[in-house]
Amino acid sequence: MMVWLGPLQPSGPNVHRGAIALLLVTLIACGGSPTTPTSPTTPTSPTTPTCSGTVGVSCFGTLHYVEYIPGDFPLVISVPHGGALTPASIPNRTVGTTVTDTNTIELGQAISQAFVTRLGRRPHLVIVHLRRTKLDANREVVEAAQGNADAIRAWNEYHAFVELAMAAVRQRSGTGLYIDLHGHGHAKARLELGYLLSAATLNGTDAQLNGSNAAASSSLRLLAQQSSLTSAALLRGASSLGGLLEGRVPSVPSPSAPSPGSDPYFDGGYSTSRHTLTLPGLQIESHFTGVRDTATSRAAFGDALVTALETFLRVHLGLQPAA
Repeated sequence: MMVWLGPLQPSGPNVHRGAIALLLVTLIACGGSPTTPTSPTTPTSPTTPTCSGTVGVSCFGTLHYVEYIPGDFPLVISVPHGGALTPASIPNRTVGTTVTDTNTIELGQAISQAFVTRLGRRPHLVIVHLRRTKLDANREVVEAAQGNADAIRAWNEYHAFVELAMAAVRQRSGTGLYIDLHGHGHAKARLELGYLLSAATLNGTDAQLNGSNAAASSSLRLLAQQSSLTSAALLRGASSLGGLLEGRVPSVPSPSAPSPGSDPYFDGGYSTSRHTLTLPGLQIESHFTGVRDTATSRAAFGDALVTALETFLRVHLGLQPAA
């Protein structure tokens, strides 16, 4: 079924006022937390939405349930679980997790601002503004929307915007990175970097990771295909994202915390499985205190992430982020 999304109202005073039309095809799609990056069970992709593409100018889906802020940096950040809208037209979900990842929208915005401040460039940012009780965009559509037409449409718009952002990155830079941004409530205050590899896999030795070519079955496999580094080096070595964050933000896997051990660990979900078929990427589960809790914490984390990603993109993808 074709769904017409009415004129999108851009935010900001300097926006061209031309209406932006958005066509999406309603579709039905897998949920849970996959441990291999095989293509998730998804329907035919919706028709690519159109957007002004003006850097920093928001495009919205129906009723502003989903927001896409185009960028000019080869990074796409999605934020599915930080929304607050609770429209009565969408019943509360009765199956699956409904907990909000507090302050993750604000964290995504702080990361974006850190790029602007440091590099004068902005990552692409896609946000769900619906509360997770209404929509979980990091699940396949059956669990995510539970049959409600408005929630299904928002799910479609969200993933279509992510795909639109990725197309823009590939057109401009050839490649880039995808981050699905979340928040966890686990006892250990550290980032959990999810590469679609289970804790049991990461608990293996470097020799075991290398012997099984683990990176080739991870969310970084598109990067691994062109890298001379071993799987262990890519996932938890000095030039891994965890390694580059070390000293500023603790994370697992990393050189100092190479595996989760017996601790709880999120390895990545539907969005990471689906969208790293297009760009290499990962899920970042952030702890609250020191990262999400205050504006100062969020700004400091944003600065640390920019520093790490500058090096990561240059070393692993041959991109010069400041160019």
